[in-house]
Amino acid sequence: MTQSTLKKIEGKKKATVADLATEIDIIKNNHLHHLHMDVEELKEDIKENRKFFTERMDRLDTRIWWIMGLTVTTLLVPLLEKLL
Repeated sequence: MTQSTLKKIEGKKKATVADLATEIDIIKNNHLHHLHMDVEELKEDIKENRKFFTERMDRLDTRIWWIMGLTVTTLLVPLLEKLL
């Protein structure tokens, strides 16, 4: 509760429905704002992670193709030597 509401409650010794409704509204708006900020931050983090993993997968894919090319080459060279 805010300080002004606490002072009102201390003076009255009783909270009114309007005071409680005001406090609930403040809490809802505050939490929704923070939740929205957290969701936006998570979206940005997900984009960064996707970019990172895409780059890593591309590099891995390139390495696999090089290994396959070298393997095929090492298999074809002896075959070609026997044919010639």
